[in-house]
Amino acid sequence: MCIVSRIWGCLGNLRAKFLGVNDVGEEEAYSLFVAACKRPPVFCIITEYLAGGSLRKYLHQQEPHSVPIHLVLKFSLDIARGMQYLHSEGILHRDLKSENLLLGEDMCVKVADFGISCLESQSGSAKGVTGTYRWMAPEMIKQKRHTRKVDVYSFGIVFWELLTALTPFHEMTPEQAAFAVSLKNARPSLPPQCPVAFSYLIRRCWSSNPKSRPSFDEIVSLLESYTEAFEQDPTFFLSYKPSQHGNLLRNCIKCIVLRASACLKA
Repeated sequence: MCIVSRIWGCLGNLRAKFLGVNDVGEEEAYSLFVAACKRPPVFCIITEYLAGGSLRKYLHQQEPHSVPIHLVLKFSLDIARGMQYLHSEGILHRDLKSENLLLGEDMCVKVADFGISCLESQSGSAKGVTGTYRWMAPEMIKQKRHTRKVDVYSFGIVFWELLTALTPFHEMTPEQAAFAVSLKNARPSLPPQCPVAFSYLIRRCWSSNPKSRPSFDEIVSLLESYTEAFEQDPTFFLSYKPSQHGNLLRNCIKCIVLRASACLKA
């Protein structure tokens, strides 16, 4: 059995999506392309079957706020690496959400469902609302010209899901969520126990200003540093605080070096 993504749109965009899926070098980051159907009016991409189902399904099976930090780190890094590659190829996903992230038997998260993906060079010509309101960047809700930073916004919402195991804006309808995000600058409430390092990154990702959002290159580097620090010291997130002046990644690396030096002297 395979997972089938239904694609409505022009054949030119579909071919671009085929290239985006089929040329992926880091296979662990994506659901692998198997076949395609281009018989109008329905276009289909067929990808590998992933037994773990969607990340959303997995999270809804957990108690709220119960996903352990090591899994939050692993899942978020898997997603960020997948999106890093996608953006390096000039492709926007535009519907990044937990339902479009699939789990393999090894608990590796893969980016899937390229139904409304497009080349970044074509993003300005998109018409109408595309994506899913609860995860959608405000500039997309307003149907403004958008860049790859819309995926970064969605990643911030997914990161929040990993920490809470809840549906974003669950107390609102999708339309109410869209109104609150675009006109009131609303965001999901971060849990009190959220590590400062995570909350700092999430707030940057879902900034209302796309230019203030980090790139996936930066996100991957940061999460790799977090992972290394956490593996060296499981209490890392309890004591770590970002500098008031600036570079979170630089502070994280400095903290790792200091902890490693302390271990060597012990």
